[in-house]
Amino acid sequence: MMADALYFQRLQLLTVVRLAAMPLSEDAFTALVDAGCTACTSKKLVIESIVVQTLPLLGGEPFGPSSWGYKGEDLVRGTYRIACESCKKELFTASACLRCDAAGGVARALEQENTFPLPAACAGCNSELLTATAYVPAVVLYEGKRANKARTQTTPEDPGFHAIRVECKRCRDVLERRNPCPLCA
Repeated sequence: MMADALYFQRLQLLTVVRLAAMPLSEDAFTALVDAGCTACTSKKLVIESIVVQTLPLLGGEPFGPSSWGYKGEDLVRGTYRIACESCKKELFTASACLRCDAAGGVARALEQENTFPLPAACAGCNSELLTATAYVPAVVLYEGKRANKARTQTTPEDPGFHAIRVECKRCRDVLERRNPCPLCA
């Protein structure tokens, strides 16, 4: 009985995050990149996307290599621009926020700095070993059926880096930003 009460108490603390509709479906994305450039017929495309990256922290500073925390459909969902590598023709662009669908959200997400400060230590156990999760702009080169690894030059101090979650490696306490939109608000 006590466990049920605790479960429902925790359930009330959860917030439902409704993501915006994908500006490009997975099928449309696949058809677009498989077709290549309509102007010069090149198959080499540049895909610009906002995706999730995990970053180990020590004392609030990046410590060690970051890793990508997204699946293929997240790359598609976060895609805001596809262009030909050869002739630079834009094949697809999206300007609405990829998370909340606000007009002009992509430009704001790329221009604004992080508003969720990365803590130096866990508030629960004072451990300095944390893992941050953030949205970052990334570039993927796609040629025919093969995509290269995503690349980003964005660090926590740069515009375009938007932390959404920090987890303590020791006690697993979590800080999370849900509202307002972590990308464009």
